[in-house]
Amino acid sequence: MTDPTPSGLTPTGLTGPTPTGPDPYGVTADGFVLKGIDRIIADQQARARAMFGSDVDLGSGSALRKVLDAAAVHVHELWRALENQYYANFATTAQGAALDLLGTDLGLDRRFLQATGEVTLTVAGADPNRGVVLPQGTVLETATAPTTSLRTTAGVTLVTGAPAITVGVRAAAGGPAGNLAAGQALQLEPHWAAVHLNLGPATVTVANPAPITGGELLEPDDAYRARLLGVPRTLWTQDAVLARLLDVPGVRDAAIFDPLGGVDTSRNAFGSFLFGRQDFTAGRRTGSPYFFDVVVAVEPGWPWQQGDGDLPAVYDGVLEVVRQWRPVSIFPNVKPADQVDVGLRATLVSLPGHDPDAIKGALLTDVQAAVELLNLGRGVLYSDVVLTARSVPGVVDVQNLRLRRGAPGFGEVGFGGAVFGSAEELSVGANLTLAADEIAGFDLDSPLIDLQVVSR
Repeated sequence: MTDPTPSGLTPTGLTGPTPTGPDPYGVTADGFVLKGIDRIIADQQARARAMFGSDVDLGSGSALRKVLDAAAVHVHELWRALENQYYANFATTAQGAALDLLGTDLGLDRRFLQATGEVTLTVAGADPNRGVVLPQGTVLETATAPTTSLRTTAGVTLVTGAPAITVGVRAAAGGPAGNLAAGQALQLEPHWAAVHLNLGPATVTVANPAPITGGELLEPDDAYRARLLGVPRTLWTQDAVLARLLDVPGVRDAAIFDPLGGVDTSRNAFGSFLFGRQDFTAGRRTGSPYFFDVVVAVEPGWPWQQGDGDLPAVYDGVLEVVRQWRPVSIFPNVKPADQVDVGLRATLVSLPGHDPDAIKGALLTDVQAAVELLNLGRGVLYSDVVLTARSVPGVVDVQNLRLRRGAPGFGEVGFGGAVFGSAEELSVGANLTLAADEIAGFDLDSPLIDLQVVSR
């Protein structure tokens, strides 16, 4: 009574619009066009009239109508399955298991997430008048084997005799191994603490009253899809190397400065250079080694060189990846990026009844989250900070906002534009610009932050 094959399809596959039908369904130049259930029912009723006569009873109570409606639901589900199958062939539209199959073809598997949770920190034996500062990225580990490393997600200040402070933590490596049951014996990673902290006689006690979970989960489709779309199809390009560098544990961002790999439009002579009369850059001599620079921004807590902690050194990981992908006689100069501390000074006008401390905390947390998403060379825009402040509940106005720039954390790299050894406060409305080898950082306890909240 009904054709199980939808109009526009054949038993062997999709054929696009039917030659005799006025409406295009199936695979078309614009993608897959789904036939709606109303159209399916109309087509089935038209075929029923052609087969049994125009006077056939197709009322809502007839047996033939009920059979046709039940078959229409089945045919519509078939159309939906065909639509899903069609879009499962493209990384931009595939989902779930279909996206995993596309990743397998590209040799890029879906990542495990890093387990997250909270720990409590207390300090004993320190000077009561002196706070012990544990910066963001402080490395913790389990006291017993097998060792699982964690990093704090925010900085804290501990005082002897004060209540325990709760701080978020994230496993250093993704996967189920980062999950920890409640009540695990935790401690500061001794090697990292000896290099980066000055505790003296003070001792820090770490506890996790709740389990640390989430390492068994896989990254969501949108994150996995973005990585698949960014997979380069060539062996040696800047994009090909960067795709591998960003997978190295501890790398926040990276950039490659290749003087002979392409035209450098940032040079002063670019706009007025006579290309037909002289060379724009010096060519590579045949048989001579060629060096390019790799600038790496490191996540808080990760050691740059081996010996700064028990976590794998970022420098060694980056160097190993580049060596595997570089051509013969091409050598990298791997250098750390200059981290520039970002601060701000402003007066926030709030509605009556709002807690000033809550407003400050919400603004600083939002600004920190936004700054952590910035890449190398990406500055902090004045307008973005204003919009962030205006989005805090209770804030009605932002006055006298000035961005502040701290001195860079390193002084080893200088491709131009960096400011070393001093901090500066910008004028109202000015953006905080960064050089190509600098990356912005924002500390909630930075002395560069000066916020005042006044009630309207």
